[in-house]
Amino acid sequence: MSTAKAPRAQLPACLVQGANTVDEAPALPHEPAWVGKVLQVVASGVQLVTPTGYAWIAAPGDLRPAGDDERAAYDAQVRGFWRERARLYRQLVGDSRS
Repeated sequence: MSTAKAPRAQLPACLVQGANTVDEAPALPHEPAWVGKVLQVVASGVQLVTPTGYAWIAAPGDLRPAGDDERAAYDAQVRGFWRERARLYRQLVGDSRS
């Protein structure tokens, strides 16, 4: 995987680091497209990450900006993981709030 970064002047808004972006390539009639946050733009494509931490390289031509509902679902999933992480940490250290 090449890590050479693409020039920023050429990037559409959905490809800027931190933007919620949808990769239409893995979408099937019975499965939705993947939504991720842009980590970086590299020579071989755009690196995205899911709320679970899975990262992949997507072709820029397969990407579109995430809609409001897709961004909200992504953010809700991230908040859920953070809540679960905090709960498990409290359980580990013996906090009575868990």
